[in-house]
Amino acid sequence: MTVPSYSLGITRYQLFCVLVASIGSFNFGWNFGVINLPGDVITKCFAGPKHSILGLPSCLPASDTIWSLSVGMFPLGALVGAILCTRFANAYGRKAVLVYSNLIAILAAVLFGVAINIPMFIVARFLSGVAQGCANGTFSTYVAETTTPKARDILGSTIQMSISAGTMLAQLASLGLTNPPLWRVLFAITGVIALAHMLLMTRCVESPKWLLSKNRPDEAQDALQRLRKSADCTDEFKALMQTVQAEMGPNAYSASIPDLLLGKTPDNLRHQLVLAILCMVFQQISGMSGVSFYSTKLFETITNPPTHYNPKPNLAQILTGILSIVGLLAAVAGMLLAGYFGRRTLMLFSHISMAVCSVLISVGSIKEYNIMAICMVFVFYAVYLVGPGPLPWAIPGELTPIYAISSLLAIAGFTGYSGVFTIGMAFSPLLDALQGCTFIIFAATNTVAAIALFFLLPETKGRYIPDMIRTHSVGLHNVMQSKYRTSELKVED
Repeated sequence: MTVPSYSLGITRYQLFCVLVASIGSFNFGWNFGVINLPGDVITKCFAGPKHSILGLPSCLPASDTIWSLSVGMFPLGALVGAILCTRFANAYGRKAVLVYSNLIAILAAVLFGVAINIPMFIVARFLSGVAQGCANGTFSTYVAETTTPKARDILGSTIQMSISAGTMLAQLASLGLTNPPLWRVLFAITGVIALAHMLLMTRCVESPKWLLSKNRPDEAQDALQRLRKSADCTDEFKALMQTVQAEMGPNAYSASIPDLLLGKTPDNLRHQLVLAILCMVFQQISGMSGVSFYSTKLFETITNPPTHYNPKPNLAQILTGILSIVGLLAAVAGMLLAGYFGRRTLMLFSHISMAVCSVLISVGSIKEYNIMAICMVFVFYAVYLVGPGPLPWAIPGELTPIYAISSLLAIAGFTGYSGVFTIGMAFSPLLDALQGCTFIIFAATNTVAAIALFFLLPETKGRYIPDMIRTHSVGLHNVMQSKYRTSELKVED
């Protein structure tokens, strides 16, 4: 007996499309993690005096402030990319943006390879950010529009798994590619990843919802059927057509960013807007971006920092490499846990756990309980990747009408990337000033996050998206009230 498509779990082709689309997020993670280790070699010429290799300088001297700008320029570019690609994704398709944003990444890779001064390097970081901001933001929409409810519970966390995988491989590669001229290769690998992404995305289907919105029903039905294997797509396709006609058709309304901010939408989306912004704010002020960018420096404040250059990795660098491996394992665990526990449960658990870890990191650093402090950094990183890492990107697509998803994700992306840029600039001087007390701040911010989300974040696991949209498009409200609860769908394995 043919099963209805909406009751399916993960099909092979559905998994293929999501994993291929996530290569853009993998590239995001690569650029996020690649900056961690080689900073002193590039800007302070720790590997030796500045000299020419193949006509290119072996290092690019710069102050700590300028290097912090290089660190922060990637999320700043991602912010720009997330905003610019909103309209492109609506006009030309999710797949088109995922494919052609890679051209910008390839240009950035060329600049990394031939940079003769720090301004060229900064421009390359900005361009790579634009490319990955486009890919990262569009990927969240692509997943929401191509997966079944049961598959979405797990595959919605693919974004963080891919980012963590990219970060891990970048930091492990940095252990052997930090010295000149290999650091150029290290940064230019982003172009190779982008090229692979372009080629593989040609094997994936476009979003069925987007195809319907452009009055291409035959292509939409074919894409949906490929994603759902041999299941009966009749009911799902009819429901999809009704949704698209109401929200995405040629005469339908498409919310702009000002419309959302000013409340000029057909539905009252104030709750979704506040929640999306707060989830991203809490993601950044949790302290995780600082750990990602400056984990080597953080570990050096706990262990004994090196007094002279050594081409072999020191303890802090090795710990950073191990941390990236733990991060990938935690991201994979988070994907699996998302299939059993809801978004709400994982977010609350993670923020509470991070608050406790922050206190213990500070106590360990101040009292010189180094092993405890190091272990708590690892736990802090792991629990972040279960909740606040991936889920703020997935939650808006599960609560918001299709006509407003792109603009809401753009606002969320702007908030998130602004936070990454700010933390990237501020964490290093904050760590210098406060040393072991730095994480007391993050204990407080994670506690506030847990309290706020307890009242604002509804459970979305296994729920039917139209039901969630109707229930919560009523303005800002306390989701603990019984009238805002929806039933979980019964799905077949």
